[in-house]
Amino acid sequence: MQRFINLSPRASNNLDVKIYKNALQLKKDAELIAKQRSSYSSATSLLILSSEELVKATLVLLHSKECEVYKIKGAKKFFSDHKIRHQIAQLVEMGAGFINSIDIWEKEKSKQKLFNSKYKLLNTVLNGFMELAEASKPLMKSIDRIKRIEEFNTLKNNGLYVDYRDVLLYPQKTISKEIFENTKLLIDRMFSFYKGVRILFHPSLVKHIPQTEIDKHQKDLKFFINEALKDFEFNKL
Repeated sequence: MQRFINLSPRASNNLDVKIYKNALQLKKDAELIAKQRSSYSSATSLLILSSEELVKATLVLLHSKECEVYKIKGAKKFFSDHKIRHQIAQLVEMGAGFINSIDIWEKEKSKQKLFNSKYKLLNTVLNGFMELAEASKPLMKSIDRIKRIEEFNTLKNNGLYVDYRDVLLYPQKTISKEIFENTKLLIDRMFSFYKGVRILFHPSLVKHIPQTEIDKHQKDLKFFINEALKDFEFNKL
């Protein structure tokens, strides 16, 4: 039987679109339930189900662009194990935070080159500390977000089922509006990452960015997946 994991990159081309649309529909349903019925428990569970579908869409998309995501150890569980998909979401978040940090660092370094003062040495040292503090902010925020993604499976279950742990725990009491909104922020970032990957490989991108720059970003992404993650095992997390 053919499954996503068995398909070639060519056969996987554009299959991610249907998965993405399903993820988007789940997200819209979650937002509607939260807005019209204030049912934040069910809405949060739907959001997390949406994120699981979105991770699936991202994996299929990357595979179709010949990124070797299916060669990562434990890849067979990508489409069956919800917790592994949450771990992939954590990895995406860390990568996004790291990239944002590098981007801020490079922009600040460019500004410093233009800066001139008779106190150049002192300013260089002080600016160095300020740059480091500023550049690290996205990464620190990502670490905080990663800790929250770790709770996705528990949140999904808490939003659907009644439990008893010393006291009666029921969805409407366990999941608040604040939890829903924080979860939505995390998942919005995941949707942005997926869209970013699609844009990076879209043939029309060359109208806006030089081909050399596009090639560099695609090469960097493939290197990260094909080489940096080669010995990574999700099932050991």
